[in-house]
Formats: sequence, structure tokens, C-alpha cells
Amino acid sequence: MKAIYITLVLALTFASCSESVLSDVEITDPHLLEVKVKIEQNSHNDKEVQVFIRDTNSRPIDLLTGKVIINDHIVLFDRASVNAAGARGYIYTPHNDEQIFEITIYWNSVDYHTVLLSPANGWPGFYCNHSHAHDDHAHFASDNYSLKGAPFHDHEIDISYTILSDW
Repeated sequence: MKAIYITLVLALTFASCSESVLSDVEITDPHLLEVKVKIEQNSHNDKEVQVFIRDTNSRPIDLLTGKVIINDHIVLFDRASVNAAGARGYIYTPHNDEQIFEITIYWNSVDYHTVLLSPANGWPGFYCNHSHAHDDHAHFASDNYSLKGAPFHDHEIDISYTILSDW
């Protein structure tokens, strides 16, 4: 009985990590997509902008005919490496001086939505003095919020960040 239980748990775990069936079709209805943007920084000052596009069952979507562009760079569907436990999404490594992020999501080859992450809408930017960046006791600031008016599920994009702090 224990073996059956373990097999069932493993099967459910791997099934929940599999890509969405929406990865195999051209998406015409953006309302089928849940979009989350995470901006992460670790104590080694590694930074990533992670755009996670999921179906409504939280399965990752690798856009068949779409793409994600961040600050004029087409980003690849990959595994996040900074504070995200390898979650799959569209991953961008910002340059040291980048503080504002223009993110454009094409859910097919024609239709898109652009959002600008800046201090005007909740993203504070990275703290510039990272003298404590390699300190194991570095302090972090975290927050999450939603940007409304997007064509995606619930008409929003969820934003969260965990970045080095100045306190």
C-alpha cells in the first residue's frame, strides 16, 4: 500500500510540473494566461527578471508562436536560477545599471501587451550601494502587487520582488 501511495505522489508531482497543453497551440485568447513577473536578487548580487506565463491550472506555457521581450531583448523560455527553485519561464538577466523594465508579451505572432515596471507603478528599482551584497546577513526588501488593465486572466499581471535593501 505504501508503494502505491509513493507512486501516486510522484506521478502527481511530475504531472503538475509538466508544460501546459497551451504550449502546443497558437493562443488567441490572452484571458487563458496567468502572468507573473518576479524580480529577484540574491546575496551574491545576481539579478533576474522572471516572467512566468501559466495556464489557469498553473502549468508553464512555452509560447508556440509568441515571445517575451524585455528592454528590447527577446528572452528565452528557461529555468530561473535566482531565488526561484528552477521554475520555468522567460528569464532575463539585467545589466547592472538597468532599473526600469519594459516587458512585452506576444501571446501569438501578432497580439501583445506591454507593461513598464518603474517607480511610478510600484517597482522601486535595485538598491545601488551593494557593499553588503556578499554578506551572508544581507537584508532584503520584498513586496508583491498587481498591475490591472492587462488582457490576461483576471485582467492583471502579478508583480513581486525580493531585492537587496539599504537597511
